[in-house]
Amino acid sequence: MLKKIKTTAGVYKYDFRPLFPGIKRINKIIAKENLLLVKNILDKEELPFMLAYGTLLGAVREHDFIAHDEDIDLIVMKEYFDHFVALLFIFRTEGFEVVRYEKRGFLSLIRKGEYIDFYFYQDYPGEPTLRYCGQDLYFKEELNNLIDYDFLDTTFKAPKNYIKYLEFYYGENWRHPIIAFNYNLSSIGRVKEYTIQYIKALLPERLLEILQEKKDKKRMCQWIKKAHQFKL
Repeated sequence: MLKKIKTTAGVYKYDFRPLFPGIKRINKIIAKENLLLVKNILDKEELPFMLAYGTLLGAVREHDFIAHDEDIDLIVMKEYFDHFVALLFIFRTEGFEVVRYEKRGFLSLIRKGEYIDFYFYQDYPGEPTLRYCGQDLYFKEELNNLIDYDFLDTTFKAPKNYIKYLEFYYGENWRHPIIAFNYNLSSIGRVKEYTIQYIKALLPERLLEILQEKKDKKRMCQWIKKAHQFKL
């Protein structure tokens, strides 16, 4: 299924591929190779990004990718989005291809079967202290207060107060590994997941945005409530 992204460098065309939780376990060797390639491209362009979610959790807790994770998670601020997508043609020369893109601020690149999710965080309406992407949010000041964190024999940006970040997303027991994905889906289960993703890809963009906004709203209310109660 051919899709398009308009960029300042031209129209980027890509083949949509369905991705879903539990599709595969991460290959650490290829994941490291991919992350270092991404870092090299973005650093040359002086485009800031940071480790996030399970990738940051693994960097802090295991000093490695989490064995039962499935991908790499990175955050880029929404104000760099236009610059980022203009680089998709450069990513392509290194073997990366876009396989998923949602206008709410979510894009996935894949190379050698391993994919990287990029979350583009922007200001949350009516909440000046928060930034969000899709169903997730965090404190704006914390996302701007970054350090160089040692990982994979180099350094990556991460929240200076990364312990609080991990507590916010994974709870105070974040140091204890929990397998969040089911990698033993039946054939019927996999067909179901593939079908859902293809149906979503076929929907008109505006209709998909409305459905996603409706789905996100309930979770965002919970996150905002948690953010108001959370002590940094």
